[in-house]
Amino acid sequence: MSIRRTFRKGETGFTLLEIVIAAVILAIVMTGIAFFFMNIIKMSDRMDDQTKALELCREGIEKLRTMDVISMSDGWQTPSETIQGFTRSVWIDTPYALYPEAKHVRCRMTWTGVDGADSLSLSTIF
Repeated sequence: MSIRRTFRKGETGFTLLEIVIAAVILAIVMTGIAFFFMNIIKMSDRMDDQTKALELCREGIEKLRTMDVISMSDGWQTPSETIQGFTRSVWIDTPYALYPEAKHVRCRMTWTGVDGADSLSLSTIF
């Protein structure tokens, strides 16, 4: 017993060409969506690194608030600290000759992120 399908006029299935074109269009759309999500993940990683660097920089400046910064000499304070892949460097400067007790403190974080070398700086006056 065989089942035979009969087609009426105008009632046909998809051709091979139509299926190939649909597959190509679907592949193009899926590639675009994949690149979009890859860029979102990359931006998220970059923001995570910047947030961590900002947190470590603030921590470094707060640590200096508890020290006698006035007696520290101007220039880069050594040694630099490396914390979880981030390197923290501190610069102390006397910006005003009239106020030698005022110190300009700059904390600089450097690290290697998803886009290569990156850095962030914060500064304040004590």
